[in-house]
Amino acid sequence: MLLKLGEELSLGASVDEVWKLLRDTPRLTSLLPGVESVAPLPEEGKEAYAAKVSDRIGPFKITMNLEVRITEAVEPSLLKAALKGADSMGLNRVTGSLQIALRPAVSGTQMNFEASIEVLGKLATLGAVPIRRRTTQVFAEFAKNIQGQFAPGAGAA
Repeated sequence: MLLKLGEELSLGASVDEVWKLLRDTPRLTSLLPGVESVAPLPEEGKEAYAAKVSDRIGPFKITMNLEVRITEAVEPSLLKAALKGADSMGLNRVTGSLQIALRPAVSGTQMNFEASIEVLGKLATLGAVPIRRRTTQVFAEFAKNIQGQFAPGAGAA
């Protein structure tokens, strides 16, 4: 089952400030619900991370180990990544890509987020509606957390 997500956020910060957040992996991943851990992968000449992510979707509580590889980074406007992973038993798998584009706006920065994620295995048997609903909820929380980083008085770095 293929999920496509897209979101446009207005952020009250400069493109450079938002780019710093995108490139600060511990800070960025702390804003994403369900991320339990993130560690760099030792790959020569490539930027890659191992992440452990848990969530509940319908009757399933899943924990997945993901590999996220940065496939393109154009400072300070574009970040692309590929991801793949599975649960420990291999019953649920995901593969996909994401892209974050930044552009200056009157009030700061417009962030355009796009993701295409294929869900395979037992989790896919739930069907598109509950998975899309949960994914939309998680992304809305992530977007709110990002916007909170740049709210007046937030003390963004």
